[in-house]
Amino acid sequence: MKDIIETMEKEEQNKHDNINPDHYKERTSIECIDAMIMTFGVKRTAEYCVQNVYKYVWRHKYKNRLEDLKKAEWYLDKFDELVNIYMAKATNKDGILKLIAEIDKKEKGSVYSLGKKTADLDIPRWSTGLVDLDNIIGGGMPKGRIIEIFGAESAGKTTLGYQLCAQHELCLVEPVEGTLSTERAKLFGNRPKQMIIYRAPYGEKAFNRAIRFAEEGIPLIMIDSVPSLQPKDDIDKVRKAVNTDSEQEMRIGGVARLMDKYLPTLEYIIEQTGTTVVFINQIRDKMNALPFGDNIKTPGGHKLSHADSLKLQVARKGYIEIPNHNPFNTEAKERIGMIMKVKVVKSKVCNPMQSCEIPLFYERGFVDFADLDSVRKEIMDEHKKKYKEMLE
Repeated sequence: MKDIIETMEKEEQNKHDNINPDHYKERTSIECIDAMIMTFGVKRTAEYCVQNVYKYVWRHKYKNRLEDLKKAEWYLDKFDELVNIYMAKATNKDGILKLIAEIDKKEKGSVYSLGKKTADLDIPRWSTGLVDLDNIIGGGMPKGRIIEIFGAESAGKTTLGYQLCAQHELCLVEPVEGTLSTERAKLFGNRPKQMIIYRAPYGEKAFNRAIRFAEEGIPLIMIDSVPSLQPKDDIDKVRKAVNTDSEQEMRIGGVARLMDKYLPTLEYIIEQTGTTVVFINQIRDKMNALPFGDNIKTPGGHKLSHADSLKLQVARKGYIEIPNHNPFNTEAKERIGMIMKVKVVKSKVCNPMQSCEIPLFYERGFVDFADLDSVRKEIMDEHKKKYKEMLE
């Protein structure tokens, strides 16, 4: 009889605790939820708690109302508890701190946490000499980074490169295409002994020299252009095929292979020395492109695009013209410059997809929009005088 009374008393108590009643426990006083943790693990039991929260909230209006909401609250609290347990187990904080100390002892300054002085994320920069361009790239070109300038033919890619070179006391230019114009370079302020020129016979040499100059800390390296960085082996095969009048099948992707091989080393070195490397690139039409979306691509494979801290697209928006006074030219207008549009298509150092427009005079270089009309008039007067003297 006594046992029956005790059982009935427990049943009465359960009426006052429907949220976590005794029948949830086994004879060993282990709750069902604890048994689930031991059986299925913390993570899966936490997922079960979330599902129960959803169930009780879903049905509370139509079944047990407040009681169901209290059950949902209990499972939600249990979920939070299990998540904290899981995160504590998943993250061995003491072990991680010990590992950081070991690495820092061997490689001083190579590992740190955000907020430390050594973790200052301000990027050192240098001015391009063009205010509008500086503004859209975050205040200037970043030091120790890879920059890619691409666009269609005659868009001003190399011209912009000359402008960047002129901002430094020393720079290395590798005209792999073999089309360097010293007169154009001087127009933008480049000087003898300031611009070092190395004509690489093949891609490996271009990268080798770039890496050596970067190791010495030269401020800027410009490589013009990416498609011309062909491997020596590929060039030799073409020459052999020409000499033997054969039609030997050639491998494709030579530039991409060189990028995969040399860029990781180049990236590591320029990060240490602060050298900025500018790659001038061209555009290609995508094969089997859809009639919508972006249908152009750049040579060099994915490695170059991934390495870029800045990828700038340049385009000619329009021409700057004056009335034609050349008696030997029947055109009504003479083109003396263009409006260059520069767009940030990828960036790790500023907000992407910003753009600016910069006036470029072929005989003067870049100017501000405020000076466009006055420079245009100066050139027009000079041309009038020149052609008049030719006729006298």
